[in-house]
Amino acid sequence: MIRPARGILILTIEDDLHALVVQKQFQDSHGLPCHIVESDRVPGQTGLSWSSTGEIAPTLPTRGGGLVDVRTVDVVWWRRFSHPMQLVDDVGEVARDIITNDCRSSIEGLLLNEFAGTWISSPQATRLAENKLVQLDHAQRAGFRVPRTLVSQNPAQIRGFCRELGNRAIIKSVKGTTKAGLLTLAVDDRILACDEMLSLAPAMYQELIGGTRHIRANCFGDRVHAVQIETDALDWRPDLTVPMASVELPAEVNSRLLDVLRALGLRMGIVDLKLTLAGEPVWLEVNPQGQFLFIEGLIGLELTSAFCDFLFAEAAAASAASTAIGRALDPQPPLRGSGAADDQPH
Repeated sequence: MIRPARGILILTIEDDLHALVVQKQFQDSHGLPCHIVESDRVPGQTGLSWSSTGEIAPTLPTRGGGLVDVRTVDVVWWRRFSHPMQLVDDVGEVARDIITNDCRSSIEGLLLNEFAGTWISSPQATRLAENKLVQLDHAQRAGFRVPRTLVSQNPAQIRGFCRELGNRAIIKSVKGTTKAGLLTLAVDDRILACDEMLSLAPAMYQELIGGTRHIRANCFGDRVHAVQIETDALDWRPDLTVPMASVELPAEVNSRLLDVLRALGLRMGIVDLKLTLAGEPVWLEVNPQGQFLFIEGLIGLELTSAFCDFLFAEAAAASAASTAIGRALDPQPPLRGSGAADDQPH
């Protein structure tokens, strides 16, 4: 008999709206526990414990003051983890760094050692997939056109690259920051004239892809829920009043999207594409834990319920896999009287 799914854990930051909405929807729709662990609020709490002997249950503190034994969940949604820790007192720069590093390492190590279910997605895969250079390589291998790209802090190389593109180029951060939103910008003479600015840190320079149709592809498992956004703006994010609508992407494009995610080790991802004037999809980037609630609020596309159904299916699959492993490790003895050996005197 397959063990029933037991619930999921969301690892995120304090007051994460996506986590709160998914928690309610998941519990209402599927009747299973959905625990939220706010990673940036672990300092000062008493809920994290792990023992090498197994004498103490591996637990994490949950939102609201509870505890969760990480062995009792089937899915961990690794949503937000690298934000600064929230400390009540000003403990000093060195102490803050120690507390932050020790909390993060303890949370991740505890889960990697004790959690035996399905990651959405694993810490290692998430970190690798966040690298835009790695993304571009896998997207190109999957058959997507990618923009001509230069990552550099060499002013001469940057100017030469942009000159070859007729200065129809954009600049964006390679990694970015959790402390502020960064927009994609058009390269201009002011940027190119400043050696100090260009050499301060590597940035990503890309050819400007013409067209006004942007695709936001929300990939949950093997399902793709795509939205088309129409705007003349280079970056559509500052103005969410522009036309948006749910669209069906060609099967070949969906297949390529899922190929990229599989190559990156991701079970979900929010992908940004741009359609050329001829309608060819061009890969821009994937966010392994991107935002999708705003789309539901703007056009009514039921992404939360789709995501919760995906999480439940992953939990059920993890439960079935755990049952199969348990049977393999601890097979039942044969029934008495079922074999020739049982007919022999003892």
